[in-house]
Amino acid sequence: MAQITKKLITESVFRLAEKKPLNKITVRDITNDCGITRNTFYYYFHDIYDVFMTYVDSRIDEIYAKTTADAGLFDFMELATNYKKVWLNCYKTIGHETLSKFVGEKIRSLIVKTFEAEGYYDKISEYDLSIICTFYEEALFGLTMRWVQDKHSDDPEYMQKALDRIRVLFEGQIELLAKNSQKK
Repeated sequence: MAQITKKLITESVFRLAEKKPLNKITVRDITNDCGITRNTFYYYFHDIYDVFMTYVDSRIDEIYAKTTADAGLFDFMELATNYKKVWLNCYKTIGHETLSKFVGEKIRSLIVKTFEAEGYYDKISEYDLSIICTFYEEALFGLTMRWVQDKHSDDPEYMQKALDRIRVLFEGQIELLAKNSQKK
């Protein structure tokens, strides 16, 4: 029952965030949409941002559980582009710096998990890992936010074609980076 209620709340927040920024969504909006009480909302979540972050964290866990190597990074981009209006409203609400930090942490965790799963984590220096993570954080967040803000990227076929092409272009890069890290 608890998981169903949490999912109901999360889906409500994302449905509402398609229409307006997170800071304009009230707990009353959510309780009315879900048919739950205010106390039920606060039993599961601290605030609306907690709902958003919990959802993104759960999706990252799902992405990582079903993906291999660097594909998870691009699955994360797909998540952002599939919920373009939500991310745009989140961006408008919390700003570039806060969203960049949040997304950067998620991208960094995906990279670290990938290196661990592929057996490269112990073979790569902290310095190199920091460079790689920073590069991917900036590149993927920057590209994703450009797409999210681009009024012309509402075409799902265009976005899927671009994501598919990125997957092809960057396939195997994590493995290559780990191998190149071994060079002095």
